[in-house]
Amino acid sequence: MNDELLLDDDRPTKPLPPKGIQPTKIWLAAIVPILAVGMLFIVIVINIATAEPPAATSKIPKLEQVSGLTASSVNPFVPLVAAGEPPDDVLSRLVIPEGVTKGARPLSPGSATSFDQTLEFTSPASEQAIYSFFDHEMTNRGWKVFSTGKPANAPGVEVLGQRAGSDGWYWVQGVVVSPTTFSKDGTQSTHFSVRLYQASDDA
Repeated sequence: MNDELLLDDDRPTKPLPPKGIQPTKIWLAAIVPILAVGMLFIVIVINIATAEPPAATSKIPKLEQVSGLTASSVNPFVPLVAAGEPPDDVLSRLVIPEGVTKGARPLSPGSATSFDQTLEFTSPASEQAIYSFFDHEMTNRGWKVFSTGKPANAPGVEVLGQRAGSDGWYWVQGVVVSPTTFSKDGTQSTHFSVRLYQASDDA
């Protein structure tokens, strides 16, 4: 009896598929849909990450009433514009209440090389009403109010706000409201000033 050695090449194997047909591995077939789902997830994440947010619109707030005062549609600084200063995006954000009386002429306390103008007004409203009006309206119109309280070397109260202009300058709007006074017949009046100027290192 001849014993035959069972070599590695002689071990039983699975039958080969018919000619022209490649065997399919189960793990390879399963990974294809997983890769497809993964690619779809990556595409969705990329689209979300690269999507641009909707452009912010800059709208001028509607005229409204604050402390019994209504914002005027007239801008008294328009006649003072020179060489495009202040720019429209600053000029359009200035506001005063209706029913005020403007002083005879503007004051110019700053240097001649930059815009610096102050207008004075008298209102029948109280000091508190005028202060509340400007504190609310300046914030509502995009001014960053950085100081409120007693002005330097003067009675009353002030509101100081700043905003960047399209001309590359920072602009400051300063409102000083004097204490309300009363005439002999009891009629009240309040004086206030509005200063607009280009901010500088020594402002």
